[in-house]
Amino acid sequence: MRTQPRTNPETDRCQELIQQLGSVSVNDLHVEADFHTVTLTGRAGSWYAKQLATTAARRMYPNHRIDNQLQVVLPR
Repeated sequence: MRTQPRTNPETDRCQELIQQLGSVSVNDLHVEADFHTVTLTGRAGSWYAKQLATTAARRMYPNHRIDNQLQVVLPR
């Protein structure tokens, strides 16, 4: 039986907000926040999904710089 990898509360909250904003695919999302910067890593199913992830992070951390390092992986 495979178990889901553990995530931090920021990642879970950001993933929920992304889903509220639109039905998009963001896989292996990880959110790392420090004093001034929020870094997003993982894979987005579209450029739109990547943008929604930035929007979600900006809503969660309005006074931080958002470093969106999500890779866009388009379906074949």
